[in-house]
Amino acid sequence: MSYCLIVPHYNHAAELANFLPKLRGLDIPIVLIDDGSDPHNLSQVQQLCSEQNDLHLIEHGHNRGKGAAVRTGLGLARYLGFSHGIQIDADGQHCLEDVSRFIEASKKQPQWIICGKPTFTDDAPKARVYGRKVTDFWTALETLSLKIKDGLCGFRVYPLDALDTVFDRYYVGPRMDFDTEVLVKAVWSDVDLQFIDTRVVYPPGAASHFHYLRDNLVLIQLHTRLVTGMLLRLPWLVSKKLRGRPQP
Repeated sequence: MSYCLIVPHYNHAAELANFLPKLRGLDIPIVLIDDGSDPHNLSQVQQLCSEQNDLHLIEHGHNRGKGAAVRTGLGLARYLGFSHGIQIDADGQHCLEDVSRFIEASKKQPQWIICGKPTFTDDAPKARVYGRKVTDFWTALETLSLKIKDGLCGFRVYPLDALDTVFDRYYVGPRMDFDTEVLVKAVWSDVDLQFIDTRVVYPPGAASHFHYLRDNLVLIQLHTRLVTGMLLRLPWLVSKKLRGRPQP
């Protein structure tokens, strides 16, 4: 078992400059994916990453979405020979002290996805906190279970073999829909999940890349196709829930 950090980045060079030394302090190889940042941010990222051992920078020529960046990083991790990728945001919101806890849990259950379940400080935007409750409702409906304790937190350990099973079977969206959709379809694929409480902070002045119109349309489309998929699989999901039989 070997681990690397998967860090999607888009126009967060200032935050990354503060966060990267802490990431380096974990002594875990880093795969950093720049998802089409503007020239100013990209040049700063390139400078930050220059002459860094065990840091692999890959650049998207244009912005393709967070999910696409994570999938690029996972593909490079596979190519480099890693068995697991630790997804973590580039803006410093996630608690690095918990990385060791996530890895420890992953080593006990190598084929499980280890997921962060956020505990928020008072600086958390209320829209984010309440928005999670809405997502929790939909993911419970879409999986007919309470297996997904949080579908939005981007702090996870992915076993690459198990994730390949999900990607081989299902479409997973490339933008803000990725984090939620990959977990729902992992449940559909009989990939187990474990959730670990982790502190999430919102640094003052941190920029959000949530595009209100575009990304809300993406999320509406996401839950429309997930509910449709759930209805198509309803007989199997109900049978599995009642009898505990594996998917044929």
